Amino acid sequence: MKVTVFRRGMLVAALAVLATTASLSPGMATAQQSSDSYFRITPYLWMLGMDGTTAVLGQDTPVDASFGDILDVLNIALSVNMEWNTRSNWFFVLDPLYADLESDFSTPGPLPITGKIEIKLIIADALIGYELNEVFDIYTGARYYDQDITIIPSLLPAEPSLGDSWTDYVLGFRAHTQLGEKWSLGGRLDGAVAGDSDSAWYLQAVFMRHFGENMHLDLGWRYYDVDYVSGTGVSTFKWDVAQSGPVVGFSWQF
Repeated sequence: MKVTVFRRGMLVAALAVLATTASLSPGMATAQQSSDSYFRITPYLWMLGMDGTTAVLGQDTPVDASFGDILDVLNIALSVNMEWNTRSNWFFVLDPLYADLESDFSTPGPLPITGKIEIKLIIADALIGYELNEVFDIYTGARYYDQDITIIPSLLPAEPSLGDSWTDYVLGFRAHTQLGEKWSLGGRLDGAVAGDSDSAWYLQAVFMRHFGENMHLDLGWRYYDVDYVSGTGVSTFKWDVAQSGPVVGFSWQF
């Protein structure tokens, strides 16, 4: 089976869910340095678009999808950032994501094959960082990806499975500053310094609207570019894609 047998809508659905691999971050927002420990939880959504190249069964395929393409085929998507900050200014982050998508497909020709494509994605960040001062933090850690794609033909017993898993080790910094009584601004930049990707870069800026001392709405923009290739021939898996778009979250701090 080649990529050309898929109708455009199904292929975009498959590619779009893979783009959500970039939606992890070591914190939707950052707090100013404090002598008190805290735990912060931030459910969030990244309304991304993407542009680049992937490969399915050995064939390079352009990637071009909007946030609307992803919503059309989404069954469920769960993403949350959790951060614990100690009294000694060290912080620890766990950021898991799960997505489940399903779309119909059909092949061209006089004897078309119809069916469904199912995509399941698990991603997790495990990070450790240190607050250098009231403005800058540094962090490092691991980012794990697991992508499974199953093609289910309606009348055929075969169910081809695609996908891969890989791990990157990142190093980055983040900055934060107050913009008045109710607003603050946070940003972060990191890159893969080791691991399985050929390269991976991440940039984010977020405005925070504070409600009291323990809650804030996060409104920002995120850009992520990753280049990963594995396998050879028809078993090649490739993800060389840049993704960007608005990001929205809400944080509770305890």
